Parts: sequence; C-alpha cells; structure tokens
Amino acid sequence: MQALHLPQNKKTNRRNVMKRKVYVGMDVHKETIQLASLTSNTNERVKEQQIKHEEGQIKKFIQKLKSEGTEIHCCYEAGVTGYPLYRYLKTLGVNCTIVAPGKIPRQSSDKIKTDKRDAIKLARLLRSGDLESIHVPSEEDEAVRDYLRSRDSLRLDLGRNRQRLMKFLLRKGIKYSTTKYWTASHYKWLNNLHFENEILQATFNDYYSRVRVQEENLKAMDQKIREIAESEPYREKVGILRCFRGVDYLVVPEKES
Repeated sequence: MQALHLPQNKKTNRRNVMKRKVYVGMDVHKETIQLASLTSNTNERVKEQQIKHEEGQIKKFIQKLKSEGTEIHCCYEAGVTGYPLYRYLKTLGVNCTIVAPGKIPRQSSDKIKTDKRDAIKLARLLRSGDLESIHVPSEEDEAVRDYLRSRDSLRLDLGRNRQRLMKFLLRKGIKYSTTKYWTASHYKWLNNLHFENEILQATFNDYYSRVRVQEENLKAMDQKIREIAESEPYREKVGILRCFRGVDYLVVPEKES
C-alpha cells in the first residue's frame, strides 16, 4: 500500500523554529552609530556598518534584521548621548542593554581603540553574557536628576561669582572683616558701597547683581526641589533618608519602576 504524504503546515513549522539571535554592538556618537552584528554561530562573519544617528536610519536597520526572522539584542556604552536611543529601541521591540564603560572587561591587548573595534567587542561580550547593565531611569526620574544637576551648577556658579566680587573689592583696597561673608551685616555693607569712578561703580554693580540674581534663582530651585520631594512617588523615600544626619531635600531618590 502506498504511504500517504500529508501536506505540512508551513505556519506551524515556522512557529516551531526558534528565532535566530543577533547581537548588535553599537559605538554611539552624536552624528553616527557604528554597528557590529553577530549571531550565535561563532564561525559566522561579523557584519559591520555605520549609520547616521537618526531614528529613520535606526528603524531601517532594525526592520531589516527583523525581516530575517531574528531576535535582536543590542548594547552600547553609557555616555553623553544619554538614554533616547535605548528608549527608541524599546519602542521597536528590541532588547537593549546600556553598559558602564568602567565595567567592560578589558585585556592588555586592547590598546588600539577604533569605533569598529569597540562595536565588535561589545557585540562579542553581549553574546557571551559578560556585560553588566546599568539602571536606566524613567523619563520622570531623569528629569528630576537633570534639575538637581542644574541646581548644583547654579550653586557652583554662585560661589564663583561671589569670589569674583570679593576679589574685585580686595584689588581696590576695600576689605570687610566685621562678620562672616554673606550674612545680613555683610549684605548691608555691600549695599552701601559706592565708587566715585563711574566705570568702577558699573563694574561693582555687574558683579553684585550677578550674585543677587543667582541667589534668588537658587532659592526658587530649592523650593521646587522641596515640592518634588514632598510629592509622590518620592515622599516616602525622602522622608526615610532625612532621618539621617546631613541628608535633606536635595537628595531626591528615583521612584520604583
């Protein structure tokens, strides 16, 4: 009797076939991204290319890999370009890892650095599971973090401008030694200073006005930080941290994801 040959269900077969994994190392710069793609097959040749650091180019690259039925894993080093690339890759359904540069395994032979070498190295380490990912904050947490950094920059700028003002006065032989600087008495003394020379008066006014404006800006930022710290989801964690001596509102922890 002749055996019956039943037609195979091609859709079922496709579902049963495991997706081929592709590991993509990305050396990310402001204008370009150097890519190196590897599969689980260690004998397969590395695929390299460079694309513009633009969403359209990134999407085109990812769609091409997906059209080949692959499961994509990408990684890149944390740096000045931040997290937008990570978040965009997530919207495309791509697994992405950001790694701290200082945590990447290095060998004594890794002395010559090029974009291509860095991308290939990342792809190989990603494939071997030797990369440690960093925590990626939510967009809200990142916004709070940026605000705190901006406040700290303002504080440093204020300190520098205060020093410039006092050095200017010292160069003109004007000294203040009654109380500490930047007390009510010190401000009263500064407010009463007057120069007969019009240009010197203008110079003093410029230095002093910078200080006063930045002081007001700093107060406003500190008030905003208090509001953030007392709002959800930060209130509880900040309250716990403030139990420790020396910790106040300027430490705003990240919310739980």
